[in-house]
Amino acid sequence: MWSTSRQKLSTAFMALCCVAGCAERSITITDQNGEIVGACVAGFDWHLYGLQDSIDYMLYECAKESIALGLQVSDERLLTLDFTLPLPPEGDLWNKKLAMQQFHKGSITEKELGYVLAAIEHEYQTTVFSAESDLANGKITQDEFDIMVKSATLKWLGE
Repeated sequence: MWSTSRQKLSTAFMALCCVAGCAERSITITDQNGEIVGACVAGFDWHLYGLQDSIDYMLYECAKESIALGLQVSDERLLTLDFTLPLPPEGDLWNKKLAMQQFHKGSITEKELGYVLAAIEHEYQTTVFSAESDLANGKITQDEFDIMVKSATLKWLGE
């Protein structure tokens, strides 16, 4: 019996570990006639602090682009939030390592951490997606692509 209880506890712990820090949310994009023309989806795995704030930030970035095109979004609450990033320590640029250090020191809030992490990941994704497109269209070489991705990764992670 003890073995069965231990197995159940172990299974429950493993399941909890698999979902801890993981979340996804989406909003729909509609045209002037109310027809759905797209969606924005944001999600993170193993994102233990500021998870919902990071998701809000990423959805806002997508929503902002859609609104600029004259479209509407299903979650207008995003348009009321202040996504201003805190300033990094003097002489530094935000990266994941620095943001985590500043959060653990108490220099930025969990919400600010969520926004910073999402902003630097958004910058990383934008750079990499653009580089992938340029590589596929023959605008850059594989070596140039590799350098761009490595640089973007270093800026994102701060290592």
